This record gives sequence, C-alpha cells and structure tokens, in this order.
Amino acid sequence: MSLDNYLKKYKETPEEFRKFVGLAGLLAIITFTFFILNNIIGENKIVESEKIVENKETVISLLPSGRLNFYESSDGYQLSPSEYEAVCKNTKIVAQRAMMGALITDIKAQKLYTDNGNKIDKFSVNWDASSNKCFADYTIRAIEGVSDTITVSGHAKGFFNTGVDTRVYFIKNF
Repeated sequence: MSLDNYLKKYKETPEEFRKFVGLAGLLAIITFTFFILNNIIGENKIVESEKIVENKETVISLLPSGRLNFYESSDGYQLSPSEYEAVCKNTKIVAQRAMMGALITDIKAQKLYTDNGNKIDKFSVNWDASSNKCFADYTIRAIEGVSDTITVSGHAKGFFNTGVDTRVYFIKNF
C-alpha cells in the first residue's frame, strides 16, 4: 500500500483513536528522549565519581542534592572529612532552619529574632583548620528602638545542597 492509502485510512478512523495514537506516540518520543539523555549523562557521572578530585567545587557538584550531614544519620548523605571541609569552605549561606534550631537554647536571641521580624544582620561560615571543624555564626540586631545585638555561633554539622549552592542546615551550639 502506498502512503496515500495509509493516510486516507487514518483520516477515516474515529477521532478518539487518532488522539490515542497521537498520545501514545508523544509518550514514546518523550520516553526515548529521556532514555538517550540518561545513558549519555549517566555514564559521565559514573566516570567522574571514580576520579580523585582536587577541586573543591567539583567535590560539591558530585554530592547528592538534599541533606549533607557530618554525623551518622538515616536521613541524608554522610560527608567524609574531606567532603565536610570542602562543603564548609564553599558555603556562604545559613538557612533559616539552622538559625531557628540554634536559637532554641538562647531565649534572649530567640525573642530578639522574632521581635525584629526574623531578620538577621549578617552571617558567616568559617573553617577552623586547627580543630578541623566548620563554624557558623550570625548576628541578630533589633531594627528600631533598641541597640542590642546578639551573635549566635556554633559547630555547623549539617548542610543542605540545593544543586545551586550549599547552606548550613544544622548548627550545634550547646
């Protein structure tokens, strides 16, 4: 049969059947595309993870998205000491969750934080080479009327990898 005959028969079929064939074709194309992309990109990731990486940014890019812990946990990925150092040195953000967790033990800081609309003045994340630990701190300052400032600091033991950046997720300050 020629192509014209197939097209004529296709046009004579009910519209519901043609829609179903179109949907099945679209799903097949999407599945095939993702299969090809997964094979191309997936093999590159395996090869990269077997290399010994010196570049700290590359180490972070190889880590999974989500929680990164420097303690044993069933929730999240446990960092090795070298990964922990690399993540600490490349983290610039302290997540609000980490701030709220660290405020639990400091009632005065907690009150100031809520009174000023949950705003912080500044924060920092620093690697201490002498103790091989990561420390995070942030300063809370009242917005109006009060000149109080409180600095909360502690050992950064958990991070969150968003795929774009890493953020301090857990500060142990007790």
